[in-house]
Order: sequence, then structure tokens, then C-alpha cells
Amino acid sequence: MATKTVTLRLLLIGVFFVLLCLPVLQMQLRFCPEPENYENRELAQAPSEDCSLMEYAAGWERYLADNFGFRPYLIRWNSMLKLTCLGVSPVASVILGKDSWLFYHSEALADGNTVNDWRGTIPLSSAELVKLQEQLEANERVFAARGIPYLVVIVPNKNTVYGEYFPETIRKFRSTTRLDQFMAHMRRHSRLAVLDLREALFRAKPEGPLYWKTDSHWNSYGAYIGYREIIRCLSARLPGLQPIPIAGGEVRVEPSPTGGDLAQMLCLQDSLQEENETRLSLDSASVQSLMDTLILRHDSFGDALHPYFRRHFRKLVNIAPFAPYRFDSLFAQNPQAVVHVFAERYLTQAIHDDFYYEEEKS
Repeated sequence: MATKTVTLRLLLIGVFFVLLCLPVLQMQLRFCPEPENYENRELAQAPSEDCSLMEYAAGWERYLADNFGFRPYLIRWNSMLKLTCLGVSPVASVILGKDSWLFYHSEALADGNTVNDWRGTIPLSSAELVKLQEQLEANERVFAARGIPYLVVIVPNKNTVYGEYFPETIRKFRSTTRLDQFMAHMRRHSRLAVLDLREALFRAKPEGPLYWKTDSHWNSYGAYIGYREIIRCLSARLPGLQPIPIAGGEVRVEPSPTGGDLAQMLCLQDSLQEENETRLSLDSASVQSLMDTLILRHDSFGDALHPYFRRHFRKLVNIAPFAPYRFDSLFAQNPQAVVHVFAERYLTQAIHDDFYYEEEKS
């Protein structure tokens, strides 16, 4: 009996040490497949050997925290436990809203401002507003000298359009947002065309869902509303452009079994169904002559615009959302128009060509 007890204890000790070693073996061998990168950020890389000892140690700590073996599965189990049992989000970058809506807490990943802007806690100063205006007008003058229309388009944050599903625990400090300030300033002080899509999207809300529940972006119908407004604005300078209607006016809502980027951050993309997936087709009878080139500078919201713009332009030239304009290379493309699309949360970064824009920078 004593021999069996000792054997059992040794077996349990052996199993315990094997379990301790498994994450390290997984990091080295990757014998169990894991999602490559489910977070809306770059995972930490191993530090280089030419840094100081303190930086080297801190670098390895960040690397191990991001690349720990079985990390996605541990996060998944943690997410399921906290969501189902406690009703709270286990990930700082994901906010649980009402009626199964998920929202992006971009401040948690230093990826712009969604919550702070919605709460009205980060108002723009008069100096900042003037800087934003001057930067856009400087861009517009360069394009106008070549006769190229330049349109700035701002896509509202998901919680701006669907604030009724945002948690009541996140309360507003003031009702005015940075976008409110910016648009009011531009109307008073500038002739530059800036397309704020909030009004058009609010009007379209009764017609169908515009944003995904489990993703931070708009769905195909929300993107269509944005496309339609952009083409209408461009048509003032390019008369041949007209938005193409939806075939039969039919927008179908077909749930998808796979969740979006916010569900991926929770490692539950295969468990959280996306209810706001939309399907639509453009009217094939509405044929227009194709224009040559559209310069499209955009963040991830612009990806969904591509299928629509391809019905009007032979070529789309895409530019990273925060990279400065390289005017010579752009003019070599002979563009008919330049459209700059970015999310509300990137208001200052996108206009200043600098994701890490700070007020003290000249």
C-alpha cells in the first residue's frame, strides 16, 4: 500500500513538472497550433543583444508575456469564465456593451481615442484646431494647384453611432467631442471640404445595421452609406460620378458564425456569432465610364470601400493612413481625385501625418 502511495505521489509530481515545462516546449517547438496574432497590435519581439542589461531583461519579460506557450488558449478559457460567470470583459481593449455588443477601448492599446473622446475629457485647444486646419489646407493647396479634388472623410467611432448600446457605467464628462469641435471650427474658418459621416449614418440606422456587433468596424452596408456620400461630394468636381444604387434596394442581414476583431481579442471568434453581417449587390444596370486613378489614403475603415470605388476607377492607389504625402510619386499616378478616410478616434494623428502626434511638436 505504501509503495502504491509513493508511486502515485511520484506520478503526480512528474505530471506537475511536465505541465510546468509544456509552455516552454510549446514556445520552442509549437507542437500545438495557435492563432498567429489575434490582438490589434504587434506582439513583442525578442530583444537584441546590443542593449543594456536592464533593457535586455525588460525586453525578455515583454517577449515572454506576449509569446508564452498556450497563451491564446489560456486567454480563451479566462475570457469564457469571466464572460459567462462574471459578465465582465477579461481584456482591457474590449468593452462589453448591452445586448451582446462589443466596443473597442482603443486607449488600452494606445490606438487613438474612443472612450476619452466619447466622454469629452480630451477637448482640443484653439491652437490645436488651428494646426489641424492649417495642415489640411496646406495639403489642399498642393492638390488644387494640379486641379485635383481633395476630400477628407471622417468615419465615426462605433460607440458614436451606437451609443445606446454603450455601457451606462461609462459616463460623459461633457457632451462636446473633438469631432464636434473640429467640424464647428472648420465651418467657421475654412472652405475646405471635410465630410463628416455621422449624419448620413444616423439617417441610415433605421434601414439596417451599419456596424458589426463583435468588430470595431462598419459592415458592408455602413461602408456603402459612406461610399455613397463620398461619391456625392466628389461629383461636385467630377460631374461624371454618381453613386450606384443597391440592386433592388435589398440589404440582407445574414449572421456569420465567426466573430470580428473584438471577438478575436477575447479569443472567442469561433464562439461569438456576428449578428450584423450584411449582404448587398450594386445595380449591374448602372454602368458608368471608368475614371483612371483614385488616391485613397485610409485606415482599416477604408478597406470596405474598395469594392465600391472599383466601380468608378480603373486604379486605386492606397496610402498608409499616417504616412506623409509623397506628392511627386502621387502626381506620377495622374490621379483624378484624392480621398483621405480615417476613423474619428484618429482625428489628430491622421491629419498631422503622425500616429504619435504630441502638441509640443512643431
